[in-house]
Amino acid sequence: MSIPITLLGLDVGRVRIGVAISDEAGRVISAVGTFARSKGTAEDKIKALISERGVGRIVVGLPLNQNGGRTEQCEDVENFCRRLERRIPVPIVFVDEHLTSEAAKERLVSKGRFDPKKDKELIDATAAIIILEDYFNLKR
Repeated sequence: MSIPITLLGLDVGRVRIGVAISDEAGRVISAVGTFARSKGTAEDKIKALISERGVGRIVVGLPLNQNGGRTEQCEDVENFCRRLERRIPVPIVFVDEHLTSEAAKERLVSKGRFDPKKDKELIDATAAIIILEDYFNLKR
């Protein structure tokens, strides 16, 4: 039996990071929003969120291809996480995030809340929710 902890889910993109957070039991996952990647802004906000919300682990989506192989973006995500790890006191784990942005779009469309021109940030935050859901499903 594992000890319940609050998790932070990250959908790391080149411009911004979608962020979601779980309750300790993993029953409720909520979007936090998006953080800009420029000038260390995301790292600062993630560090503050860890402290404020008692986050015990970060789950990051790794953009593998359909066959489970690495993509060009994997290195960018891993580089961001290495920089982040030097600034935070919690471990980072990776999960395959293959097609989470597409799943996020489908989820938003089904709720009638999607405008592809305006909702890029909403897609990223929803993708972070799906990353945490996938992590919890793998652990169950």
